[in-house]
Amino acid sequence: MQSAALQAVLINEDEPGKMEETMSQNQSSSTINDADLVLTKAVSSLVLATEALGKASANRGNSTSNGWPPRGLSRGQAAEYIGVSTALFDSLVKTGQMPKPNRAQSRVIWDRRKVDEAFTDLGTEQNENPWN
Repeated sequence: MQSAALQAVLINEDEPGKMEETMSQNQSSSTINDADLVLTKAVSSLVLATEALGKASANRGNSTSNGWPPRGLSRGQAAEYIGVSTALFDSLVKTGQMPKPNRAQSRVIWDRRKVDEAFTDLGTEQNENPWN
């Protein structure tokens, strides 16, 4: 027979916040001991930690190990940095609206500061509709 804590974990493994809710709903039908509550909270914490780790891994490349944004950006990172596709970024580089990259041996790297300056210099058009 499974404990109430294990049942709550199995039923709500995708939604950690609902584990305790399920536990309290099951409390009337079975006695929940302290060990079950500790187990539920521990599993809930592990699920949340795993989600945070996944998000942190997804953001790799957006900052260095010390938390600073990288000074040099790859083509894809530079395009993402200013919020455009790589094709549009290439077009902006070709027309001189974005800076040309630097080379570090075989790597092609854009200076984040120069990209910032060029992005600021793009300016804004005086349209009636700012979304166009």
